[in-house]
Order: sequence, then C-alpha cells, then structure tokens
Amino acid sequence: MSEALKQDLSQQADDQSMLMIELLFEEKPDIIDIDTLKKAAEEKFGETDIVSKDSKLMSLAIKKHIGHYGDGKDCPAFALLGQDLTFDIDDIDPIERSQFWDVEDGEELLERCRYKCLVSDMMSAALDYKERCDLVMDWLECVLPLFPDCIAVRTRASGKLITPDRILESDISKDSRFISWCVNARFFNIEGSDGDMIVDTLGMYAIDLPEVQMHFHGLDPNAVVNYVYNICGYNYDNNAPIESGEVIDGIGDDGKISMDVQWECQYEDSLIQPVRCVLDINAGEFAAGNR
Repeated sequence: MSEALKQDLSQQADDQSMLMIELLFEEKPDIIDIDTLKKAAEEKFGETDIVSKDSKLMSLAIKKHIGHYGDGKDCPAFALLGQDLTFDIDDIDPIERSQFWDVEDGEELLERCRYKCLVSDMMSAALDYKERCDLVMDWLECVLPLFPDCIAVRTRASGKLITPDRILESDISKDSRFISWCVNARFFNIEGSDGDMIVDTLGMYAIDLPEVQMHFHGLDPNAVVNYVYNICGYNYDNNAPIESGEVIDGIGDDGKISMDVQWECQYEDSLIQPVRCVLDINAGEFAAGNR
C-alpha cells in the first residue's frame, strides 16, 4: 500500500482462549444440520457427543481430545460451528488489509464476501498446544468440504487469508498445518528510513508461543519471510527452546539458512501492533534499529 499506516501500540494481543477461523462466502450458504455435522466429525475424530443443536452455533464434544484439569476432572474439548453470520470488510483494520500475501488481490476478494461461518474450539485450554492445533486443523478439514461455495478462509488471530484449495488440496505434514494456514508473515517498509524493513509473524501468540521478528535492511524480504516461517516451524516443533542471547543460523548469500552465518536473538515486545512477545533476530550487518 502506498498510504502510510499509523500504529497504535496501545493495542495488545488478546488472549486466544478460542482459535476462531472464518469461512467466507459471496452468497448466503446453506445451513448444515447437526446430523450432517456429527457424521462428518465422527469420520474424522471418532466418537463425539452433541453439546448444542442450535444451527446458529452447533457444538460437539470430541472424545478423542480430553483435557486434564488440575482439580482432577477430565473434560473433552468442544468443536464449534457458527452459521448464518454476516461479514463486513469494514470491521478489518487497514494494517491487516495491507498484509494479504497468500492470495491474489486479497482485498478485492474480501470485498466480494458478505457472509461467514465460524469454525472454532472451546474447552481446549488444558490440551497441549500441538494437540489443540491438531483439533482445530482437523475440524477445519472436516467442516470446509461441507461448504463448497466458500471462497476464502480467514484466521482472526493473525489476519491470515487463504483460499479453500490451500487446505483441501494440501499435502503438507500434520504439524505444518497451523503455521501454513493460520500464521501470517507480515512485511513493512519503515517510513522515513534509509530502506529499513520489518518482517514479523502474527498468530503464534494464539497458542502461547513467541512470534518471530526481524528489523533489517539489505536483505531480500522474500528470503526473510521464508526464514521467519522456518524459525516458527522450529519453535512449534520444539516448544520454543531458543533463549535470549543465543545465536542461531542466519541467511546466507544464496538466501537460504546457513550455518556459516550466526545471528543473536532476544525476546522483546513487538515493534508492530498488536503488542506481543517476539523472538527478535539481530541480522548482524543487515540489522536495523537500536537494540
């Protein structure tokens, strides 16, 4: 976008007790009944119990995913489907609308959307973060084929916008789905600087893992985007083992991760809203800003 965007660093990243994903439509989609939903769910998850039959917000208890709470009580996580909802692009802020990198003409795509369904989890706080992501990604895979007229999928926590085929035709590994479908790598040019840029991720905070941030100049931003996604994948796979002050492999001359390049990391608040914890990577001679 050519227009300069204004920040609001009073905006904090909200607690994501529910991972909410929107299926977006041009025309009002047909309402799915509880029997159809339960049948599809049991093909994916096995045994489920109906919690709510209300077509506007149906929910199922997924017995495959049991949360163990401190009081000794066990409770299955819920999978939710909200229907008959309207969508208004004006509810999306300008910063999010500037960061649709995974679809062509993302803002024009959203302008066509008038309706949405909401796919979400509930009562999943006691699950391990990977199990929670498996639940929500499996639920998304389960529900999306029931809505063939869906034209876009948006994750609320990150603003990630993708098309349904990205999910329906995916051959990526199970543990790669959350980052591929729900985490957004954003790119910003810094106004008034000598070519300074920021690439950061948005979405990892939703599962209590750190985002990744680089403030830099002189590097190919596409290589940096690929790099931060790789660091997110490493943190996801290993429960964020990198500590402040450690060094990690950086980007080599060929744009790929290289053991010959070592960059120092530290945890800090993000430079771009919403404010959240990021793993800031100091790109050595390519680093920008003050640390």
